[in-house]
Amino acid sequence: MDGLVLTCDHDGRLRALHRVGSGLPGLTGKPGTPFPVLFGPDAVAGALDLFSGLRKSGRTIDQPVPSRIDPAGVFHVSGLGDAEGLVLAVARAPGGLSALLEELEALNPRLARRLAPLRSAVPAPAVPSADTLFDEMTLLNNELANAQRALAKANAELAASNEQKNRLMGMLAHDLRTPLQVVVGFAELLEQRLDGRLEATERACLERIRESSLSMRHMVEDALSLAALQAGRLRLARRPSDLAALVRRNVSMNRVLAEGKTITIELSVPERPLPMADIDPAKLDQLLNNLLSNAVKYSDRGGRVRVALSEVSDEAPGETPGEGGGRARLRVSDDGRGIPPAELAQLFQPFARTGRLGTEGEGTVGLGLYICRSIVEGHGGRITADSAPGRGSTFTVDLPLVASSP
Repeated sequence: MDGLVLTCDHDGRLRALHRVGSGLPGLTGKPGTPFPVLFGPDAVAGALDLFSGLRKSGRTIDQPVPSRIDPAGVFHVSGLGDAEGLVLAVARAPGGLSALLEELEALNPRLARRLAPLRSAVPAPAVPSADTLFDEMTLLNNELANAQRALAKANAELAASNEQKNRLMGMLAHDLRTPLQVVVGFAELLEQRLDGRLEATERACLERIRESSLSMRHMVEDALSLAALQAGRLRLARRPSDLAALVRRNVSMNRVLAEGKTITIELSVPERPLPMADIDPAKLDQLLNNLLSNAVKYSDRGGRVRVALSEVSDEAPGETPGEGGGRARLRVSDDGRGIPPAELAQLFQPFARTGRLGTEGEGTVGLGLYICRSIVEGHGGRITADSAPGRGSTFTVDLPLVASSP
């Protein structure tokens, strides 16, 4: 029998704490501490009621004291007051006093003698009649049925609320994406029309507009994808596409963000044309945006980010490239701070956040890599991360290719 016996003065201040069996882990305190405090902040009120009743009646049997300290959520306390002060026996289950006293007689006979008067106060267990048991079971069944109906109603309301939330998020993100595209487009148009006539300060302001607009557009795309994923409706508009051209175009766009930290993005693509990839170009753009923005975010000013596209052949021996299909491999590497092993295991989970900010204080909500994984797996591909503190990070994406030339 595991339990505790507390000896206190008449004012309820702890003198000593005696373990029976393994004791009650978590229920502990220093001498001089008021014993109600031992049961935790949430249980002080209930323990004070016990103390007040004990002072009035002189004893208490199996009084429950709800407490978060115990896994079961409640302790059962029996005790009395004598000439020496107060003595309290604490057990996990009602009716545990008798077993606790039996073990205590061998461990601490003097303490057992102080608690002995409680033996006569322990009521004999009542044997309920069959009718009583039937009535109690009927009552419990009715309560269970009511609880199930209430739970079903709450689940339906929660599902409706979640659907409304997803729909609202999608509407907001969609309505934000269009004006952001307009801002980016007009910023590029101004830069082209006024080329050579802009002063350095004006050009920097225009670049800041483009940079901020692109960053916001990336976040809006993530919000749209999250809403679709939560609703189970992430759809891919796949078609045979030139993956190399898509990567070149995306890197060119993201160089605007990299230039804000004077970071160079180096691109390597094969000279020989790759087979067409059966992809959703918009989703692959989003994937690259997230990988590149993370690489820039966690790289120091003046650093380098490397993007490499290659073909990994799956042909059997003797086949020429392209006959047996294959995979496109995309790698995005940086020389930044790297990721600790403990965070690496949770990296592709939703709202997984690294414990560190970007090199210039940039934050994250932890959605980008989760969305990247969802996009890659939706294409039948795979994404992995290789990183360690101090040696940067490399993200590798493998995607299936269509076995035909562009």
